[in-house]
Amino acid sequence: MKQAGSMRVMRTAGAVILSLTAAWGSTASAADLTGHVDVVSRYYLRGQTSTYGNSEPLGNAGADAPESDHPALQWGADYVHDSGFYAGYWGSTINYSYKQLGESYKNRGITNFQRDKSIENDFYGGYNGTVGEFGYSVGLTYYYYINGTASNAPETKLALTYGPVTFSAQTLLQDVVWGNKGDTYWSAVYTRALPYQLSFSATLGFYTYTEEGKYNGTKDTLTGTSCAANESFIVNGCYAGKRPVGSAFRHLTFGLSQPIANTGVTWSGQFIVGGRNRFDVQQGNRAVLSLSYGF
Repeated sequence: MKQAGSMRVMRTAGAVILSLTAAWGSTASAADLTGHVDVVSRYYLRGQTSTYGNSEPLGNAGADAPESDHPALQWGADYVHDSGFYAGYWGSTINYSYKQLGESYKNRGITNFQRDKSIENDFYGGYNGTVGEFGYSVGLTYYYYINGTASNAPETKLALTYGPVTFSAQTLLQDVVWGNKGDTYWSAVYTRALPYQLSFSATLGFYTYTEEGKYNGTKDTLTGTSCAANESFIVNGCYAGKRPVGSAFRHLTFGLSQPIANTGVTWSGQFIVGGRNRFDVQQGNRAVLSLSYGF
């Protein structure tokens, strides 16, 4: 369930929301400190538009994808030093509670996942450098949720850039309700400047999964019991449907953005071609619109 990093084509630093964060990252290279406030029509994380589960979507009210099925407010700041070191922060409102979802692991009677809605906070830092014609980045993101239980976790990031293309790998370092330790999000991002100050981007996302974890897999690690042959364990119980897979194509996202005159506001639009989640369940295609003010 996440997105993050100074190039949040992720669950990061996050959403896969067409990455306004990528735009801010490039802006930050010209200035030491930049910030932004955004309004997005929906918050989809790394192509998960329909469900995190192993069968038909539970719906957002059941703490299922997307992170927000209503317009969401997002914000952040980036600092880049001439030496190559960088640090930043990205935040977003979410339309359900990771606190209730996490506590439901031990208290299976919890059903109101809209109570105490969470706020996602992604703190990241690292180093950007170059070797010949290649650029590289090494970094770490920490996901922290206000109103969150069993949801905070660090994630590593490695990236390589050549010309207009950036390849990256982000690996989760502990089990949480939205992922398993070792889950790795692989992405390839292509960017291109177009006439009239338009910017085009295309993001291909792919996941390799750790199939068994504390909150996602085929075994309830709280009780030590295994799910039936046609079931998977998802946070608080065994559900009928598909079993976990080791890898899956997650999404293909196309985006356009453009500044609005000299207002400091940028409009952005994305179209997400849905792939499959950790249980090999097909995700729907979705469009996302956003407005962002940079300072």
